[in-house]
Amino acid sequence: MNNQNGPSGICSRNTSQTLPKVIWIISIVSFFSNAASVIITAFSAEFIINILGGTPAAMGYIRGLSESLSYLVKMVSGVFSDWLGKRKILILIGYLCAAFAKPMFALCENLSVYVSAQLLERVTNGLRDTPRDALIADCSPKELKGKSYGIRQSFAFLGSLVGSVMGFLILWQFGSSVFTIRMVYFFAVFPIVIAVLLIYFGIQEPNNITRLKDRKGFPIKRADLRQLGLNFWYYIFICFLFMCARYSESFLVYRVQNLGLQVKYAPLVLALMYLFNSPTSRIVGSWSDEYERKFFLAFGFCMMLVSCIVLALATEIWQVVVGIMIYGIHYGATQSTFYAIVSDYSPPQIKGTSIGVFNLVCSLGMCISNIMTGELWKHYGPEVAFFVNSTIIFVAVIGLIFIKPKKTGR
Repeated sequence: MNNQNGPSGICSRNTSQTLPKVIWIISIVSFFSNAASVIITAFSAEFIINILGGTPAAMGYIRGLSESLSYLVKMVSGVFSDWLGKRKILILIGYLCAAFAKPMFALCENLSVYVSAQLLERVTNGLRDTPRDALIADCSPKELKGKSYGIRQSFAFLGSLVGSVMGFLILWQFGSSVFTIRMVYFFAVFPIVIAVLLIYFGIQEPNNITRLKDRKGFPIKRADLRQLGLNFWYYIFICFLFMCARYSESFLVYRVQNLGLQVKYAPLVLALMYLFNSPTSRIVGSWSDEYERKFFLAFGFCMMLVSCIVLALATEIWQVVVGIMIYGIHYGATQSTFYAIVSDYSPPQIKGTSIGVFNLVCSLGMCISNIMTGELWKHYGPEVAFFVNSTIIFVAVIGLIFIKPKKTGR
């Protein structure tokens, strides 16, 4: 697919190695979106377990099922964006819905309402994310693909860092009462409003995205999927295996709270993680355009393995903090690399669908991981939960050896 003639040159590819304007706008949007979303994650353990009376297993089911629903919607939105040949409208609708979902958390009085809010929040996430990542693929020069995803992810992590710090400062100033936490949830809507305005006024997409709307029958054909090849499907399998061990960050917060950390410091736990996420994502994204991407993915997998072991053995808060920092490095190294490799494999006409397939497989893996982690935690303790996850990750690391990346002309 050739995107050299995007509107106003916004997606134009050039030889100056300059990223298109749309990449920067999407990155800033991710900054504001994550600044709002991180609050939900930071206080979910406190809210579910201590305020609403749930258990670690309940938290695992809630996070696992909601993440799965999010990734399932990502699959559908990817196919639909390919069918329309439009990405912006789905991205905009997703962020608009998120602006309505955030205040629901402030009004939760029981687990059922919280579950409804969580599911709605993750559906909006799924609706926008795949079209957004496909738009990045549409507009990024081939030689800067990893850098484009890395910058977007870096801004997202930076937003999470800022949101975490702001959450801590509010609780530090006004206390960690239930009322204060609810107010923090309520005010999380404002960064989302800024994101919506940036999308509406700042993003233009190329006019020549391949459109499948005029096809008869279902827009995605077997011939399209066959173009992905066996190597793509093996890569997807390894990603699924890894996701079966990637649990929600809520378990990181709960782990450190188990050892006595006060709830007002919970946002700082995630802030520390994102402090390591952001620069790692930026660096790895750029380097993966120059060197083999799977080596960076292997590095990220190994960091997750080490993090699980540290968290399993931790008996003091500082040890959990070290595990969380390593978890942050893993997340930064893997996220942009995941999508860059998927984009490498994807035929032009089904980039959204390919990313959607990846997200669907991730949804199944993360559902398994969160439910498994919650149940193991409830019945056998966090040590067993983290050791089981580390075993799965070790198998995924071995599987990475046999991945054959597609030649992309880097």
